[in-house]
Amino acid sequence: MFCRLTIWLSIGMVLLLPLATKAQEDPLSIVIEEQLSQLDLAGIRALLADLDPQVRELLPPFDVRSIIRGEGFADLGEIILAMLRYLWGEVFLQTRLMGQLIVLVVLCSLLQNLQRGLPAGASELAFAVCMAVLTVLALHSFHSAAQVGSRTIDAMVSFMQALLPTMATLLVAVGAVSSAAIFSPLLLAVTTTVGTLIEGVVFPLIFVAAVLGVAGNFSSEFPLSRLAGLVRTGCIALLGVVFSLFLGVMVVRGAIAPVADGAALRTAKFLTGTFVPVIGGMFADAVEVVVGGSLLIKNAIGALGLAAVALTAAFPMMKIASAIILYRLVAAMVQPISDPRLTQALGSMADSLALLFVAVGTVALMFFVAITMIIGVGNLAALAR
Repeated sequence: MFCRLTIWLSIGMVLLLPLATKAQEDPLSIVIEEQLSQLDLAGIRALLADLDPQVRELLPPFDVRSIIRGEGFADLGEIILAMLRYLWGEVFLQTRLMGQLIVLVVLCSLLQNLQRGLPAGASELAFAVCMAVLTVLALHSFHSAAQVGSRTIDAMVSFMQALLPTMATLLVAVGAVSSAAIFSPLLLAVTTTVGTLIEGVVFPLIFVAAVLGVAGNFSSEFPLSRLAGLVRTGCIALLGVVFSLFLGVMVVRGAIAPVADGAALRTAKFLTGTFVPVIGGMFADAVEVVVGGSLLIKNAIGALGLAAVALTAAFPMMKIASAIILYRLVAAMVQPISDPRLTQALGSMADSLALLFVAVGTVALMFFVAITMIIGVGNLAALAR
């Protein structure tokens, strides 16, 4: 009788094993699908759709499953080649302004040579007219570059405001409750404050430096180059202070929260597995699967966020870099034939554009560090458990 019962139990186990295996097949995929169905990713998807076409081409499709598998990302060489092509195209588009500046400088030099026999006032008047035209052209191009920088910062701030709530939700899902409670409101406030500070304080100061740098060359008796340099130094110092404060706060907060989250997760897992027999162990294993799925989703969305922030900033920065190259090139070309004040004005405008380039890059770097910190904090909390 016992032998017969053993045979029937063996047959039943063999028959039921495929069903059990199918039911338990890839529980991580099931958890990922369930969590993706609950996440609100419409804001991120809409902002990604509004990005420039050249950025969208290099980003993977917004499919978290494909990103988890490492599919869709462009090769690094392809990204570098695309950026170089874009830079060359922008430099080519700037050739019209280059031609206008060169013609203006040549005409100014001719007028000064023709009027050497005339009173000094006439020569200075001709130079002042040329400088006025140069100032209009230079400030117009600077204004266009500043608008590009402002739109870029607005786009990055909007993307961070859409990304951070989703990342905070996923931090809670991996057990990093303290980190989510600290980083989510902190980063939302910091991103908005940084964007407002750069656009409302730093950009106007850079514009003042650009105006002073050009206007200071109208007359050799009234130089303003030192004042323009002082304003630029103030902008650099302000950017350094903002970045240092941001980095310090992120490091201090990021060092404390994961320890508390890891300790809480270990304690909960130990208590569940020890004091709740049978079911407690199964529950602890289920929590492991859920945390693993949330970790994969968080890292995938974080990787996409890093790529989006980097590329969103990279192409406008290439546009600003093309203007810097233009002014440096024109200043080098016309220096042998032009008045030194003209080349100094062109060089001063290039310095102001370079500071604009640094400001946009600093904001992008801060947001890049913020996303990296969130990814790392979640990973540390999961490892600490």
